[in-house]
Amino acid sequence: MNAVVSFLVQVAYNVAFVLFFVVASPYFAYRLWRRGRLLPQFGQRFGLYSPEVRARLRSDLWIHAVSVGEANIALVLIRRLRELQPALRIVVSTTTATGFNVAQSQLADEHTTVIYNPIDFLGSVASAFNAIRPRRLLLIESEIWPNYLWCARRRRIPVYLVNARLSQRSEERYRRMRWLVGPLLREIALIFAQDAVDVTRLSQAGFAPEAIFNLGSLKYDVAALDSHDERDVSAWWNRAGWDEQALILLGGSTHPGEEEVLARIYLGLRAEFPSLRLLLAPRHAERGAAVRETCERLGLRTALRSDLAAATEPLANGHAPDAVVVNSTGELRALYKRATLAFVGKSLRGHGGQNFLEAARVGMPVVVGPNMQNFAVTTREFLQSGALVQVTDEFELARALRDLLASETRRVDLGRRTRATFESKLNAGKRTAAAIAQSLDAERRQL
Repeated sequence: MNAVVSFLVQVAYNVAFVLFFVVASPYFAYRLWRRGRLLPQFGQRFGLYSPEVRARLRSDLWIHAVSVGEANIALVLIRRLRELQPALRIVVSTTTATGFNVAQSQLADEHTTVIYNPIDFLGSVASAFNAIRPRRLLLIESEIWPNYLWCARRRRIPVYLVNARLSQRSEERYRRMRWLVGPLLREIALIFAQDAVDVTRLSQAGFAPEAIFNLGSLKYDVAALDSHDERDVSAWWNRAGWDEQALILLGGSTHPGEEEVLARIYLGLRAEFPSLRLLLAPRHAERGAAVRETCERLGLRTALRSDLAAATEPLANGHAPDAVVVNSTGELRALYKRATLAFVGKSLRGHGGQNFLEAARVGMPVVVGPNMQNFAVTTREFLQSGALVQVTDEFELARALRDLLASETRRVDLGRRTRATFESKLNAGKRTAAAIAQSLDAERRQL
């Protein structure tokens, strides 16, 4: 009876998927055309590969990484796997064009092939499985698609969920539909959770408890990666004319509304801290001009990073800006090394928060707002260690920043705790790679 129900569910899902795809395809095609992303690899979305690509596809591992963040996790994992089994053949699939570009530039080599993942239509997924013929399918974080699991089961290919996490809302949704999704979730052979809370949530959601292991979060290992292309900001930084002893308040990855909050707080603090300067790095660099207008409307002398880069000499005394708006990308890691303390955005006026681990890596005192849902695990771990300040609103933010600026001892202590907590959470990639390699070795011994 269970087999019949499972078959009917698969049929219903695929019929519904085809109907949805037919109805929605004009919209998605228009979006691809508008963005200039009608790529030569478009056929890969349907499990169609050129002879050159197909010749490289057969692999030991198929790692599915949705976008840039997951591609970086795949990079850490593959590096650790190569230390254990250098000749492993690996296919990495991504959903987004940005994820594909990152994976192609950082992962592709003689043993690693990067493709676009097939849409979750049975024919497309089956075609990809037939071309890749992996020994393991690795899904990063929470990328669970039914046909991937069903196709893997038919081929007796174990599926692993890597760096798994589950929000409270997702757990509740899974529990409500456990009668339907439970059999599907139990198809996953091993689940490597980010922390003990995720272990509990995954178990209660319907994943097999005996398959869940707490190996830690690979996001720490990603933040610890050496960045060979880290930007040198010295040239434009020096042209700002800021004193070397200046206190620098950095707003990192800020979202609309947060820059104005920081500017108002800065205005309230600079009488007490005359050397204080404001550095704003919006999450979307194209907002730079609008952020400058906001700061100038509040009475701050403001410069864009691009204007400083174009200048031929430092700004003279009396003309140095109160605030600098960084209207460029790829420089935030270098800026964390120069700031005195940082507020990490999308946490006060946005929703979900931004990653603060690059700041933690260099021992930066960090303040965040209440909305850190996308980084709930890391936020909880840092708060438990006294390595992070979290505020609930603009008034608490002003008070927290004032207290930190007033006490170098407190800043140093918070930065020390931040770095120590970061370093204590490293090596999840090594543990995950060891578990995967061990399972591959066990399989070889059985053959």
